[in-house]
Amino acid sequence: MQADPKADILLVDDTPANLLALEAVLGELGQNLVTAQSGKDALRYLMDHEVAIILMDVQMPGMDGFETAQLIRQRDRSRHTPIIFLTAHDRTDMQVFKGYAAGAVDFLTKPFVPEVLRSKVSVFAELFRKTEQVRQQSELLREIERNEHERQMAEAKEQWEQERLREEIRLARQIQQKLFPVAPLPTASFDISGASYPAEATGGDYFDYIPMRDGGLGVVIGDVSGHGFGPALLMAELRAYLRALLLTRADVGEIVSLLNCALADDAPEGHFATLLLARLDPASPSLVYSSAGHMPGYILSAGGDVKSILHSTGMPLAVDPAGEFPAVTVPRLQPGELLLLFTDGVVEAHGADDLFGMDRVLDVVRANQGRTARTIVDTLYGAVRDFCGTLAQLDDITVIVIKAAA
Repeated sequence: MQADPKADILLVDDTPANLLALEAVLGELGQNLVTAQSGKDALRYLMDHEVAIILMDVQMPGMDGFETAQLIRQRDRSRHTPIIFLTAHDRTDMQVFKGYAAGAVDFLTKPFVPEVLRSKVSVFAELFRKTEQVRQQSELLREIERNEHERQMAEAKEQWEQERLREEIRLARQIQQKLFPVAPLPTASFDISGASYPAEATGGDYFDYIPMRDGGLGVVIGDVSGHGFGPALLMAELRAYLRALLLTRADVGEIVSLLNCALADDAPEGHFATLLLARLDPASPSLVYSSAGHMPGYILSAGGDVKSILHSTGMPLAVDPAGEFPAVTVPRLQPGELLLLFTDGVVEAHGADDLFGMDRVLDVVRANQGRTARTIVDTLYGAVRDFCGTLAQLDDITVIVIKAAA
């Protein structure tokens, strides 16, 4: 092991006599003493050297001790170096505040008591010495471990990183799921339920039910291109914009247009989002919607026939900031009728030799149309997963079912 290092002590004072007095008092400690007659000189020295302690006068011309300390703290190698301020006057509360804010560990008033000065400096010097000993021992131990246990350490590190990644993924998924409605939304006029099943820990699909300022209910489903963490972040941004717009506006076409303008500035190049925003009127079950390139929605009659198809009314979001998204009014939902909204992960789910497709979607929904909206959503997802078998889910899957009260 190397010999105990001697700690450099940097003395900063614009008065040479004060520096000589400090050197005389601290010389007995056997430490290396370095002097600087200004804040600038101190900063120059610290550019290339590390020190254990800095004793610095507060009142110096040009750059005082507080200003110098703040600049010292901005340097990585001196960020945690203890600084003791020296002042020739009784320190005020403001000076104390400024000093500690600048990183001071203590104040000493001139003329200082030699024993007190040596005692304080000795404590910090000893702390530095022990820290250096620990550092040297750690370096030696690391060298031994690298030579003798490199493979074991790499395996342990990999396992730790995998566990940390799993935990981060779990938290990310938990946070994203909290952005979705947590339960079905029964109203006097509708039974509404939805669910989103990401292909990875997080996804780019989005759905929501949001009260609107005019008493209507906004129902939204969206799909950010891709899946994983990046689309999940853009989805969260989309949700925030949309909820803010719904606080001040009721026209779904205008809302989607404003949302498009906002995302056009933020979405990475080549990324886009599809979205369908519908406004339900609980008082008279009418439906107005605007769709930015999203999958068509389907209204099924009480008997299961396709009554209306909600086609897209504009291009996907974030493609053209000047895009237009007109609203379309759909015939009101009659008792027992159903509105089905979904993302492309449903119809494009891969089986062994085929895609799940729209015909299978409608067959599953028709077969369960007399059941609750929640049951229809769960049953449809179960049918998709059964169709895929052991094949991995390749895209996010999101479904919303809205049933008009019978």
